[in-house]
Amino acid sequence: MKSLPLSVIAEKTGGKIIQGTGDLVVNDVVTRIRKIRQGYLLFDLYRDKDESFLTGLKNGTFGIITDVPENFSSLGKNVAVVKVANIDDAYWKFVEFYRSLFDIPVIGVTGTCGKTTTKEMIKHILSGKYRVNATYKSYNASFRNFGYLLDINDNTQMVVMEMGVAYPGDLLYTCRYFKPQVGVITNIGVDHLQAFGTLDAYIKAKAEFIEGLGYEGTLVLNADDENIKKIDLSKYKGDVVYFGFSDRSHFKASNLRHVGHGTEFTLEHEGRRYNIYIPLYADFNVYNAIAAIAAAHAVGYDVQEAGDRLASYKNVEKHFEIKEGINGSTVIDDTWSTNPTSTEAALKLLKDFSNGRKTIAVLGKMSLLGKSSSEYHRKIGEKIADMGIDRLIVIGEGAGELGKGALRKGMKEDHVHFCKDSGEAYRVLKDSLDGNTVVLVKTSMLSSFDDLVDKIVIEK
Repeated sequence: MKSLPLSVIAEKTGGKIIQGTGDLVVNDVVTRIRKIRQGYLLFDLYRDKDESFLTGLKNGTFGIITDVPENFSSLGKNVAVVKVANIDDAYWKFVEFYRSLFDIPVIGVTGTCGKTTTKEMIKHILSGKYRVNATYKSYNASFRNFGYLLDINDNTQMVVMEMGVAYPGDLLYTCRYFKPQVGVITNIGVDHLQAFGTLDAYIKAKAEFIEGLGYEGTLVLNADDENIKKIDLSKYKGDVVYFGFSDRSHFKASNLRHVGHGTEFTLEHEGRRYNIYIPLYADFNVYNAIAAIAAAHAVGYDVQEAGDRLASYKNVEKHFEIKEGINGSTVIDDTWSTNPTSTEAALKLLKDFSNGRKTIAVLGKMSLLGKSSSEYHRKIGEKIADMGIDRLIVIGEGAGELGKGALRKGMKEDHVHFCKDSGEAYRVLKDSLDGNTVVLVKTSMLSSFDDLVDKIVIEK
């Protein structure tokens, strides 16, 4: 955080110092009383009244902004207390003030799949020239926004934020913190139906990015995504940049070829052609790469330089990681998150990457699909059979419909295994792994199979 005098914060939030002085230099801001340290400022959002903890703070040097100052009347004179009329209003005034201190490019990235990889690719590109702040791994929950905002300081030159959408209004909420000038939507598939009810409602929530950008700036969109095409852009006054494989793309990929441990492709932009290499497999990672290049270009990065930077990109853990498995097998570790869209992409990668070798899919429940859960699990099971995946192992309660869907489409009964946990799955799997086998392990943080992956992967 950029250190600030309490007197300035009090002024900007409409507060009045009623105890202590405004001389305190605030080095960090928290919203929970038990996180107070010397030199910190507490925004009393939750109106905590922790008597036992307060007793130990009497001789501290810190500040409190509150609309119930009587809760802190027992603290010593070293504690500065700022009274405000409404703590929520004061909090948002501080957020807007703090964000206004930094006139720097901010890129927001959302999408059903690929947003973490795209965000990391953008960060990797920009880090070649700039000091970049970004969300950590895939930790994009809205409760982290305040901490990410305070991580910005005078050393920060660029910001790249992954923006999740778990509930209606999430994008607007996050944009209120960071005020991005560039917004990227990687794709829109099926996810979080438990909160949204319908796919149309979920698409509408992703479309809130337009309002989050203030109807201006640069919007980077997947030209080939059918659900993105449903977004109403009539009110948007900024630039719209498309990426993809179709002719409407401003950043168009073609001529994909797998080389060594990665993919080469041709990128066309404004009449020029660029040869790009990424150390990753699959069409979806090419989409992620061209989205990242387009976003970096929107903040002034040269296209060729951006492409060259991606040649040294390192994949995010548990995101389609290809690993050496036991007995010479190959393991695709995609155990960070799962939904129907990402599962279809993972299955296609499994089939394409196997190149004629035996394929095994190990799948868990796809969470947060609400009333449509059984339907989507059955559909994925049917696709597994249609794609010719050799064996399917489903793990845990809720994943059974995957196996039933595969059987319904004609997959042999002895090729579909229903396991109650990862231990049973390992016992089914271990004797099937050899140098002619590729296995996909696909699940989410909500039902982790880390122990299974650990058992079938050779540590290096």
